[in-house]
Amino acid sequence: MRIKNFIILKSIIAVMVAAIFIPNVVFAEVRTTDFSLSMKAEIAVPDQKLEVTLNGNNLNGLYAYEALITYDPKQVEFDKAESRLKGFFIPPKIDNGRMMIAFTHIGNKSGEQGNTVLSNIVFKGKARGDAKIKLAYVKALDPKLTATTFIYTIFNDLSGYDWAKKEIESLMVSGIIKGISATTFNPGANITRADFISLLIRALKLSATVDGNFNDIKQSDYYYKEVGIAKKLGIAQGLEDNRFEPKKSISRQDMMVLAARAMKISGKPLDESASDLSHFSDSGEVATYAARQLGQMAKEGIIKGDNGMIKPNGKAIRAEAAVIIYRIMNN
Repeated sequence: MRIKNFIILKSIIAVMVAAIFIPNVVFAEVRTTDFSLSMKAEIAVPDQKLEVTLNGNNLNGLYAYEALITYDPKQVEFDKAESRLKGFFIPPKIDNGRMMIAFTHIGNKSGEQGNTVLSNIVFKGKARGDAKIKLAYVKALDPKLTATTFIYTIFNDLSGYDWAKKEIESLMVSGIIKGISATTFNPGANITRADFISLLIRALKLSATVDGNFNDIKQSDYYYKEVGIAKKLGIAQGLEDNRFEPKKSISRQDMMVLAARAMKISGKPLDESASDLSHFSDSGEVATYAARQLGQMAKEGIIKGDNGMIKPNGKAIRAEAAVIIYRIMNN
């Protein structure tokens, strides 16, 4: 019986991790089922406990869930968490102001109904001030393991980036991208060549044996493996002297070229017979080496330009990279 339950549990966790864009994604303002945090106080006081409750409201067969809660690590630190439900509660994962908790029933259960307290969480105050404890998202599974993701406010610096908000938050929920802190994404910052390659490799789940790398990539670099995979697969071809310039901001056209190569290798090839940049007023600025791939991606709707311009030589920002990655994954 234990072996059977363990196999069921592994299957449920695998579905929760793998459910990236297949499940429904529901934003806070449009739904019946809902999740929320309740707390008696929001102000942290040194050495005093701050208790938080994760609630499920109007539940209709909640079998398992994964929830991300963010907080200010300068004000509070995680103390403990416990489930109010009978089943398997996965120990919280803590990472610099982000706490991930998860739970699943075991066996043939109908799931939770109505209004239910899901978990009690305790933080301990470090400094006096707003603890900024917020519910970022909940990924909920029903007894058939159909997943629905409820997205709340994840990053607080996306004002002015409505055109990328859904894509950024969806990629964050899927584990493809991270913010620069628990609550900030820095969407307008330039993205480096290494960071974009890392996003591509993770998003498309590409792998290869890394038996060499570019001369300017150190084995201690956090992007060593991803850039090495991209080199091995021919996605990243580098510059002269076997250099990649990983910390250099990537241009829009180079971002598209790398993305097109990765799509082909991952089994998502672009239509090579369809390539059109004529509707962009600055198409003449596109480099010869990039024109075909950019035209194909424009035809597929992966790139749409800005006010009729493609701006090929402009530096790509983090928000733009997120949108491109999202469209590639859903192409």
